[in-house]
Amino acid sequence: MTPLHDRRALVRNLLPGIVLPGLIYLVASHFLSTIGALAAASSVPLLDAVTRLSRGGTPSLVSIGFVAASAASVALALWLRSPLVILAKGAATSALVGLAFAGSAAVGRPLVRTLAVHLTTEGHEQRRQVAERWRHPVAVRVFRVLSVGWGLWLLAVAAQQLAMALTIAPGTVVALEPATHGVAIVIGTAVSILYVRRRHRLHPELELLPAWAAPSR
Repeated sequence: MTPLHDRRALVRNLLPGIVLPGLIYLVASHFLSTIGALAAASSVPLLDAVTRLSRGGTPSLVSIGFVAASAASVALALWLRSPLVILAKGAATSALVGLAFAGSAAVGRPLVRTLAVHLTTEGHEQRRQVAERWRHPVAVRVFRVLSVGWGLWLLAVAAQQLAMALTIAPGTVVALEPATHGVAIVIGTAVSILYVRRRHRLHPELELLPAWAAPSR
């Protein structure tokens, strides 16, 4: 994998979820109710899954999980006639993912490893090769530490998202939440890279970091 390929794969997987919800809400709010506009903005995971299918790919379990969470929050919001259900979805998702990360580390199957494989690779064969390499005991230990760290960080992010949902207007939440969540992801990623770089130097054959993030030799 080249550094440019790594970056493109990362941007392609993360950017739509940061930019599209706010844009969709901005347009939809002129024609729909608040709940309707929020529901439209929540369709981004579904659009991503459809795009992957149209390109011959298969949605990951993570993508399917986000689609299911979005559908459940929209259905519950329509039933209760409360936009807060959709607005609080991000906080609930962050909290559940944080708990899942911490739990996966406890059982020795770190979810951060699975997520890293899907975000930094494209194609079944490439993912299979990376996943096989990262089953090494050293790699597993590194990803377990990362999973615990990300679990705690996401629980903190969930608290911040809930505070936004309870105190800020819906349109502002939709516009700001993806960006603030993106900043949190960038901070977490930067700290993770700093931690992994030391292990990468000791075990370069595991390629724990993508080429653009690996320290120069």
